[in-house]
Amino acid sequence: MKAKEIRALARENLKQIPKKIYMSMGLLLVVANIIPSVVNQVTDSKSGVGVNIIFFLLEIAAVLLTANGYIFFDRWRNKIQKGGEEPNAWCGLSGQHLARLAVYGVIVSVTLAIVAVIVGLVISQVPVAVSIILLILLVVLLVWIELRLTYVVYVIDDDVRTGQKRSVWAEIGASWKLTKGRVWKLLCLKLSFLGWYILTAFTLGILGIWLMPYYNLAIAETYEQSKEDKY
Repeated sequence: MKAKEIRALARENLKQIPKKIYMSMGLLLVVANIIPSVVNQVTDSKSGVGVNIIFFLLEIAAVLLTANGYIFFDRWRNKIQKGGEEPNAWCGLSGQHLARLAVYGVIVSVTLAIVAVIVGLVISQVPVAVSIILLILLVVLLVWIELRLTYVVYVIDDDVRTGQKRSVWAEIGASWKLTKGRVWKLLCLKLSFLGWYILTAFTLGILGIWLMPYYNLAIAETYEQSKEDKY
């Protein structure tokens, strides 16, 4: 399906969710993404272990709340299309979710740190023109990897809900498999929201209260269709 069709399905699903529910979660997601940036600006001129710890904890909270939003709206999409109970607002923050998300976060962080060190060492040994090319290639590679990992959070939630015992590496592999041949479609879908994100910036994040649920439902829809091999 094309990005336009996925967005249309997401809007239809959004209409089935009570406004007070999706707007409350949307507000939480907006706040979760704004607070670390605000704190970073406020404490930019300061230093110290305490400030760094606070910022680090806020970043972790933002990541976990964002993952919870993905899971929450995916479960709502599932309820709308297949029936069942309404998901709890904190359904993605159970002990099992947190444990797996923590392992996943460590894997990604360590991998990125290793890549950064290797790239830093290489760049310091080559001419400026070559280093610029390497940085561009690195950005492209990171975007590609991020797209291949799009469904990891959903796979983790599916495993938790069904009681399936798989390692986080296996869940990462499942996302990798589901996104095979679909990277360009995912990229186009995400870029199709760019205009909305620009408008959100002009409204100081207020529009994000509606946009975040809309976006999350769209990505969740691609996950479901990828499992059914229709996307």
